Amino acid sequence: MILALIRLMRLYYSLPLAAGFIVILSYFTGGNLTPILDKMLLSFLALFSIISAGYVLNDVCDVEIDKINCPNRMLAAGKLRRKTALIWSIAFFALGLVFGGFCNLLFFLAIAAIAGLLIFYDIFSKRMGVFKDIIVAVLMTSLYPLVLALTEPAQTPRLNVLFIHPVWLLKDIRDVKGDRKINGERLIYCKDNRFLLMAQAFVIAGSLVTLLPFFLGYCRHVYLAASIGAIILAMFSTFNKPAMAIRYIYIEIFLITAGSMTDLLVFGP
Repeated sequence: MILALIRLMRLYYSLPLAAGFIVILSYFTGGNLTPILDKMLLSFLALFSIISAGYVLNDVCDVEIDKINCPNRMLAAGKLRRKTALIWSIAFFALGLVFGGFCNLLFFLAIAAIAGLLIFYDIFSKRMGVFKDIIVAVLMTSLYPLVLALTEPAQTPRLNVLFIHPVWLLKDIRDVKGDRKINGERLIYCKDNRFLLMAQAFVIAGSLVTLLPFFLGYCRHVYLAASIGAIILAMFSTFNKPAMAIRYIYIEIFLITAGSMTDLLVFGP
């Protein structure tokens, strides 16, 4: 059961996303995390717990869809009971709120709002059509107000580096077969190649935007190397089917995140 639960938590997504929060926090503080080390650890655990809970709940809500799209997933394959997964999801949400409560009141309210929006998304996402991607964008960019709720920004040009990549449009292309089976014709916007071409254009454009922090003088050469690697990965992703393209894009985002942090550590604020 433990292995099945770990797979439901999607550690390859939840850990990098929570680590991305630490990178953003580092940029906000100009790399000076010493005064808030305790809050940094608690906020990381809070966010990691909430994200993991969201992934578990997503599988709970999407069992019938996953039987078509991803039949090997734990719940779809019957390797873990749906009720058991739901209990673990509730436990992770509660744990995240407890950790958040030890940070400060503003952070607790912010992480509670994110948890509520994530629950809403997991339950209703397959009925939202194109608005699904708007909710995802809000959830992803919620890392920034979380940081603001935790600390005040330092005066450093690196604050201008923070950005987000449009990943999730491709995910909807990959899942459209099962989504249609469950939701009929609600997902009209996914029905032809125009949506895929638009998603690929956003992916490439987003990767090119990563060059701006270097050329504007906000970052140095370690970041530039990561940015070039991200662009190459984005280009490769457009020559693959959406299921494989998603992997390239997640590696791209991880590379930029790691490059941003390394650049800050090497060259300072």
